[in-house]
Amino acid sequence: MPAATSRFQDGPDRKRRAHAKSRKGCANCKLRRVKCDEARPQCRRCTSYGVSCGYDGTQPSLDLTAKGSFQVELSSGSQTRFGPGPQASSISTDKTLVTMINQSLHAEAAKIPIDSVQEHEYGMSWNFTATDLEAVHRFANRTVLTIGTARTFPTYQDCMVRLAFAHPFLMHMVLSLTLLHDAYLTWHLPDLSAAHTHTSLQHWSIATKVFNDILSRPVANAHRDPIWATGALLGATVFAYVEPTDANEAWPLKPSDPCDLDWLKLSEGKKAIWEVANPLRPDSVFRSVASDLKMAPRWVVEDQDLSYLPLGLLQLFNIGPDSTIENNPYHLPALILARLQNLTPNPDNILDFLYFMGHMTHKFRNLLEIKDPRALWMLGWWFKKLEHGDLWWLTRRAKVEGRAIQIWLDRRLGREQGTRGLLGWFLDRSETDATGLVVDDSMLPVLTCFYIDSGLSPDCNMQ
Repeated sequence: MPAATSRFQDGPDRKRRAHAKSRKGCANCKLRRVKCDEARPQCRRCTSYGVSCGYDGTQPSLDLTAKGSFQVELSSGSQTRFGPGPQASSISTDKTLVTMINQSLHAEAAKIPIDSVQEHEYGMSWNFTATDLEAVHRFANRTVLTIGTARTFPTYQDCMVRLAFAHPFLMHMVLSLTLLHDAYLTWHLPDLSAAHTHTSLQHWSIATKVFNDILSRPVANAHRDPIWATGALLGATVFAYVEPTDANEAWPLKPSDPCDLDWLKLSEGKKAIWEVANPLRPDSVFRSVASDLKMAPRWVVEDQDLSYLPLGLLQLFNIGPDSTIENNPYHLPALILARLQNLTPNPDNILDFLYFMGHMTHKFRNLLEIKDPRALWMLGWWFKKLEHGDLWWLTRRAKVEGRAIQIWLDRRLGREQGTRGLLGWFLDRSETDATGLVVDDSMLPVLTCFYIDSGLSPDCNMQ
């Protein structure tokens, strides 16, 4: 038997200690290139670090999705904790977990064709770090609870993080949205907020490139749920990110750009993502909540009850007995806005507000693109409602672009009174009719002035 040699020995005569190689170890130990004790049904290393253990190849490597595996302690200020199994020190455990997550993400990244994304931007060059793990904590404990509805919170919190550990494009989107949330919360510290925003945009750029590449190829079944999750986070991120802070530099006041209304155009893309991901399929982790997101209430697409609409609104948007969703682009948005009259955005009713965007017709969107005054007024009213809510990813755009719309309308009308009256019509009056909606015929002269801008009435004096 050869003599033992010092572990610090140098030179050509240095020999590695012989040991028996485990060829029957679990997939996680093989991935990490550590010795597996081959204990069944779970080896001690996997049990210690709270990951599910598989020997037969049917369980994905570093599978953190099994019930009971990788449970993060979400209490504020706590170190990472895992279950089940004995607890290692928080520092060593976090370090080990970061290494395992990094190896899992790199293994998945290696499957992506190298021509799809530059290697310096992605692939083996990016490493998941302890700082990223802290961001994932903030996502699971805070940010994910601000998107979706009260019913979707538990599913999103449980599934999105776990899927992100195995799918790099979703991980980058998780980090991007979380850092954008950090930037929002640190607005009073401009340098820190700007740093969060810069890093968020980097993750967003990488996530988008890889995401688009995956969607351009035949989609594997294993990618469908992370595709749906990425689409949901991407939608919130696009709406939340508004570059200008000054309304005078925001749409619709700023010079026209192809990226204008990207947040609105994305709603069409999300419909395509729905078809690809099909979260209603039996094996989807999002199936339990997908039906709520898919089905709109009957009144959104079928209700023709005009009693919800004040007289002035009916006249402004040419809504009458013969008006329908098909022949009048203002009809459906008006119905939705009327229903939102007495609501303040919160997790219980946020879908009611998002119907305005999700069920927008092509004709109405085209009116926004050409800056039609009546369409802009509707969007401005919707922004005003969102501004009074407490959902961070909705409020900033609502404040900045809502104010920009008001300025644009004021300039177009030629007087401040017109826009203040229109945007305050639903918000500032206390007199209501039996439906709970404001009916104030004193606003009709102001509404008539809007007709002039569309060439529908010659009788309005704009002085």
